[in-house]
Amino acid sequence: MKTVSQLWFFLPHALSSACFAAAFAWMWHVGTNRTEPDRLLGYAGFIVLALALLASIIAAIALINGGLRRTWPWLLAHVAGLVVPLALASGWLGAHIA
Repeated sequence: MKTVSQLWFFLPHALSSACFAAAFAWMWHVGTNRTEPDRLLGYAGFIVLALALLASIIAAIALINGGLRRTWPWLLAHVAGLVVPLALASGWLGAHIA
């Protein structure tokens, strides 16, 4: 798999992180976590996070079939790319449960 084509698989990771970051920015701006834009941004973040997980699985399958020795840095990058939106999702849920 070419390097440039592999970067497209990180787009859902970035979009999910952006949705959660925008939700946090909106909550900070209005001073509450009970607004419609915040809820919609959080839901969009979770939907795109599911797409990011799917992209990581597809990339892992493609990379493993291409030879694991050359591609393990990409697999680690996908795992790290999932950690950031998952941490933001956890914070968003924590803000709404508290």
